[in-house]
Amino acid sequence: MLASIPNWRTMDGLLTTKLGSQARGTRAVSRPRLGELLEATATARLVLVSAPAGFGKSTLLADWLANSDLAWGWLSLDASDNDPARFWRYLLAAVGSIDGAGHPLGSDVMAADGETAVAELLDRLAAFPGHCALVLDDYHLIEEPSIHEHLAFALAHLPPQARIAIATRSDPPFPLARHRSRGELLEIREADLRFTADEATEWLRGLLGLPLSSDEIAQLAERTEGWAAALQLAALSLRGRPDPGAMVRRFGASHRFILDYVTEEVLAGLDQAAQEFLLQTSILDRLSGSLCDAVTGETGGQGRLEGFERTNLLIGALDDERHWFRYHTLFAEILRARLREAHPELVSLLHERASAWLEEHGDIDAAIRHGLQAPTLERVRRLLRGHWLERLMLGEIRTVRGWLDALPDALVRTDPQLTAAYGWSLLLAGESAGVAQRIADGERAFDTADLDPFDRAALPSQLASQRAKLAEMEGDLDASARHAQVALDLISADIDPTDGARLRGQATIQLANVLRKTGNLAAAAATYRAAIPLFAAGGNWHAVARSVCNVARFEIGAGNPGAALQLCRSTVPEIPAGSSALAAILVAKAEALLALGDPDAAEAEVTEGIDLSRRGGDRPTLAEATEVLERIRRARSGDTGSGMSPTASASGAASGLVEQLTPRELEFLRLVCAGRSNSQIAQELFVTVGTAKAHLHTIYGKLGAANRVEAILRAQELGLAG
Repeated sequence: MLASIPNWRTMDGLLTTKLGSQARGTRAVSRPRLGELLEATATARLVLVSAPAGFGKSTLLADWLANSDLAWGWLSLDASDNDPARFWRYLLAAVGSIDGAGHPLGSDVMAADGETAVAELLDRLAAFPGHCALVLDDYHLIEEPSIHEHLAFALAHLPPQARIAIATRSDPPFPLARHRSRGELLEIREADLRFTADEATEWLRGLLGLPLSSDEIAQLAERTEGWAAALQLAALSLRGRPDPGAMVRRFGASHRFILDYVTEEVLAGLDQAAQEFLLQTSILDRLSGSLCDAVTGETGGQGRLEGFERTNLLIGALDDERHWFRYHTLFAEILRARLREAHPELVSLLHERASAWLEEHGDIDAAIRHGLQAPTLERVRRLLRGHWLERLMLGEIRTVRGWLDALPDALVRTDPQLTAAYGWSLLLAGESAGVAQRIADGERAFDTADLDPFDRAALPSQLASQRAKLAEMEGDLDASARHAQVALDLISADIDPTDGARLRGQATIQLANVLRKTGNLAAAAATYRAAIPLFAAGGNWHAVARSVCNVARFEIGAGNPGAALQLCRSTVPEIPAGSSALAAILVAKAEALLALGDPDAAEAEVTEGIDLSRRGGDRPTLAEATEVLERIRRARSGDTGSGMSPTASASGAASGLVEQLTPRELEFLRLVCAGRSNSQIAQELFVTVGTAKAHLHTIYGKLGAANRVEAILRAQELGLAG
């Protein structure tokens, strides 16, 4: 059945319908004044098209790109893109439409975080030889502060040949005044997008053939205030009427009144079956013939969609083959409201049907979204049980938390699988509050829960590993070690070997972290080494690579760079070809080669490691690789240190600081500049996450910075980032 739905997903699970503009209609009106405006300001970094719904923002940008020589990428956003990992995966995939690199983030790797993704975005746009534009459509749906923060940073550092164009109903929280004063902002707003009388005449009389006088068209344009959505619906309602001018004269002065009125008129011109189709399928964000058939319980959905498009019924194709469509946002909202009024008993059933089809066709996000509005939540529970772990492995922590928070808390607390998912979603986000309660809930529900054999065998060890991680975050390393050992002891002998290896590796790596933090480096190295075959048996190649990297660094620190190099070389053939897991191995090889006095060979290895870690979204490895590359360059110049002591650095820059930084604060700041997360900084500097956050808050204040990005920029200006 999948073969009958072309372009549903890319090879790595991304929805292709999000990565292209809505197809431009064949009967669109020409608006050269706006096209000229878009082409006129070559210095603009940001093209901001900001207006309420229905003013033609997306159509304008699609027409502009279709008639320009720019290479372009397009990302249609929705509310689920507030998960930073998901947002950056899709954004980098959209860049693939510009540079031909495709969609490099595979489903077996962690998705890029903001800092890593911005670095890759800027590098790829700078490397592109021609002029290009990246469009973010419906940006008003993005509320996540970290996305705004990192995208603002990207805008400030765009290469001169690149533009970012944003279509939105409200202005994004970017420093627009700064971009405006520098001539880097091109703004197109509601007043610009309103149809003029001439444009309305070309559309209504010239393209649609409506027999309206110039005065009647001018009146219609005035009553609708040039609002494209209302004009289009009005045109539909006027077709075939013996006296269209009389209807124009009956229009009221309110946007909403006009829209409601003409929608009623449009629906009245359709047969009952077509009206029911529109109402029932209005629950869908994206429509295909097969999906519509499943939702309505009828056949012929594809023909109806194509027919609606031919008659310009506020529907647009999302792909060139016309397999996927979407209703105009305002039209869909009105249809859904009418559905709730006419058939309130049908709404949950329609969502249930949509959820079933979407699950069958692999769109788990949409299946869960519709399932949450279905009569029962059993499908959502089953889907969450089956997919939470893979999503956390992709870094989509916010997505998993959103799914769990949408469920009744009592349902989550009585399902040990879901409590385990919730616990990991907190721990991986660097949050410790509430984790102990989730673990206790899982342990309490374990005996009576309906679990499959694997979950029953694996969950006790999983929960013990969570206790170990929580204790580590809270600074209780003795307790962390005890719980990690319990996690090992709880792994059943008759568990599937692959699953058992994964659980053993998870607990073993926790023991190694404790040993490293307590200064027992030899034992830590041996434990990391013991984890390598466990992760290999479980197919977790990224964990294999990280463990090898840790062991190699211990060897280098012990004065055995040759042994470190040999370990890396012997591991490379085991890693699947092309896997971004190789990045950590390459960085460790580079460190060994540098220690052996071969900076040229070291640079070749670390450069490849940087490329792989960026494509794989491996932020820790990318930060390490960047540091190693800097050390290689310093070694070539004869400078093996930072160029100044921490105290001297702080003193030298003190005149530019609100207050002088201490040597300890400089350690924190340099890790921030290297791309470390709060939890990684805490781990490397042997403090809790809360202590790390407190230090960073103080540092930001001394730098006069409001956030992490501003702190990095200030550190670079003051020479404190190295």
